[in-house]
Amino acid sequence: VREERITLDDLGLELVGRGTPDPRTLAHLGLRGPAPARWEDVLFLDTETTGLSGGTGTYVFLLGTARIADGELVLRQHLLHDLGAERAFVAALAAELDRFRACASYNGKCFDLPLLRARVVLALRAELAVDESHLDLLHPARRLWRGRFGAVTLRQLEDSVLDDARLDDIPGALIPERFFAWLRSGDEAQIAPVLAHNARDVVSLVRITDRVARAITQALAGRAPDHAPAALSLARAFERSGETEAAFCCWESAYVEGDGETRLRAALPYARALERRGDPARAAALVETLLDLGRGTPRWRAQAEARLRRLDRVRRTGPRARIAPAGAERR
Repeated sequence: VREERITLDDLGLELVGRGTPDPRTLAHLGLRGPAPARWEDVLFLDTETTGLSGGTGTYVFLLGTARIADGELVLRQHLLHDLGAERAFVAALAAELDRFRACASYNGKCFDLPLLRARVVLALRAELAVDESHLDLLHPARRLWRGRFGAVTLRQLEDSVLDDARLDDIPGALIPERFFAWLRSGDEAQIAPVLAHNARDVVSLVRITDRVARAITQALAGRAPDHAPAALSLARAFERSGETEAAFCCWESAYVEGDGETRLRAALPYARALERRGDPARAAALVETLLDLGRGTPRWRAQAEARLRRLDRVRRTGPRARIAPAGAERR
């Protein structure tokens, strides 16, 4: 086990490790169930494995973790030095994970946690409980940045979001080969680049978590992302969670700031949000404008015309008809 400590100020963190985490923000980061009361109760993690295909033949040979403690980020790396020692290694990993209320990863819901669970089952005949309380940053990162940057790998986000590109890093495809070469030779030069790669992944995960949390917190406070596709994606997430004020802010930003395609995608939900806020005239005006311009596919135009007919009824019959029962239009 190797350990390193980094002060939070050196990482430029504004929310992670600062004060009490907002349960609403954690929910949008993917957490299910009761929110941890402190950032200290969240464990950030990343694994290195002997292959990318998964299955019982794939070993986890390195687990990098980071936790908040006393104003510092405590980075720990658990390295398997002998395949014959896997049972003791997995027991140490399980003990590390079991101390935390929640864990955070990047695509760990589909990769890291299933592999860790498989190794725990095979080696210890036991279960990991932590995956039900999991912040998987891949999904909110996609909402915020896929429309702007395309690729949202952790390495791409380091370059595009953190402005901290890796200049010297081992390709992921070579990592299993380096691990087995180290087992055969004991040459530390073989494993050192793998350890550096893993440490960088874990630290970047913490920094990306902070950036995502900032964007969500700002949107909840009424400041939508300045990039229209990100605002559109967040609007949908807020709508699903019933946070209508934050959703309205993001619908409006996506419609006003978006290009033609984004504006079309935002228009009808934005009109619905305007209707909910008691402004059917404005909602009808924006839908009429897009129809008059000949915008949208035939399907979109049919939906827009149905929305316009509804808005006309609302304007004629008054406030009581403004809000339809949930799901009425779908029925």
